[in-house]
Amino acid sequence: MPKKEYTCTACPKGCTVEVEFEDDEIIDISGYTCVRGKEYVKDEFHDPRRILTTTVKIKNAKYPRIPVRTETGVPKDKLDCCLDALQDVELEAPVGVGDIVIENVCDTEISVATSRSLDLVPEKDRTAVSHT
Repeated sequence: MPKKEYTCTACPKGCTVEVEFEDDEIIDISGYTCVRGKEYVKDEFHDPRRILTTTVKIKNAKYPRIPVRTETGVPKDKLDCCLDALQDVELEAPVGVGDIVIENVCDTEISVATSRSLDLVPEKDRTAVSHT
């Protein structure tokens, strides 16, 4: 019977959890030490998701980029699509924490929001960007 190993990230222990499966159905899960670990591995086996964190451009702010993140985990097979969707986004200051950048990114029903605030600042106070 095929087996697959996962390192659980549900808690700081980082248990190595083994899943035995057949025809994409879980037969047995072993190695977890808490219920959260068992649920994490079930989800990871059937529908792996990741929180996407990155930055997008912002105009008229102290810094040229602002951090953004998805509100929940995105299916792993949609991460590249989400990054492509964010590549050409350019916000304009002022921006607050939690402002929505894209709703329903890549038809996931998940929004991307800002992770910090950036105020509108005069050009002389903006951080210079080196493109070397």
